[in-house]
Amino acid sequence: MPRAEGLLFDCDGVLVDSDEAVVQAWESWAAEYAPGFDFARDIHQGRPAADTVAELVPSQDCARATRALMQLEIDSAPMVRALPGAAELLPVLPEGTWTVVTSGVLAVARARLSAAGLPCPKDLVTADDVRHGKPAPDPYRIGAQRLGIAPVRGVVFEDAEAGVSSALAAGIGLTIGVGERGLRTQAHLVVADLRDIRYDGIMLDLRKAHILRHREQAQRPTTAAP
Repeated sequence: MPRAEGLLFDCDGVLVDSDEAVVQAWESWAAEYAPGFDFARDIHQGRPAADTVAELVPSQDCARATRALMQLEIDSAPMVRALPGAAELLPVLPEGTWTVVTSGVLAVARARLSAAGLPCPKDLVTADDVRHGKPAPDPYRIGAQRLGIAPVRGVVFEDAEAGVSSALAAGIGLTIGVGERGLRTQAHLVVADLRDIRYDGIMLDLRKAHILRHREQAQRPTTAAP
């Protein structure tokens, strides 16, 4: 069982299933702002939505287009559901030992967590908090700071390569991919979902988790720092 001083969770694809809501929001948005947009082709999982908007619309329209997309994402939030294990794990985690680090903006993150019936940590990190989003190290570096831990003593749960790259660049000790998308990342370890994962604030118990991929380096996570 790896030792860890804090857990950092991506939101979409890790804690909540927002795929249907995301597609609906983007397609509704594209009908007005980017008629040639193709979700499967143009979306890079884990990147801030504003970065994609900036690539699709003229610069003078970016602010208005981004606000419109945010509202559509909030409107579609009732479609979001918790992913397996999230509703069982989060409420029993020791207070102050975990947070959420998402590429979404604060209002959207809160709306999706609420719709899924999941707690929302007060210190979550969103696109509103960083100058450079995933895959830059800023999001997970700030997340570790807010938990008051050295990055190497943290564990990140991610489903997107941009998020895993962000965590690795920030110096996070152990990255855990989640789900089928997690298999397409460079995460040290990949689990099917959050079911049967336990954490007491010191030890992360993965013995009963459904492991999809296990690498040797996952055996030496957060012990590098003295």
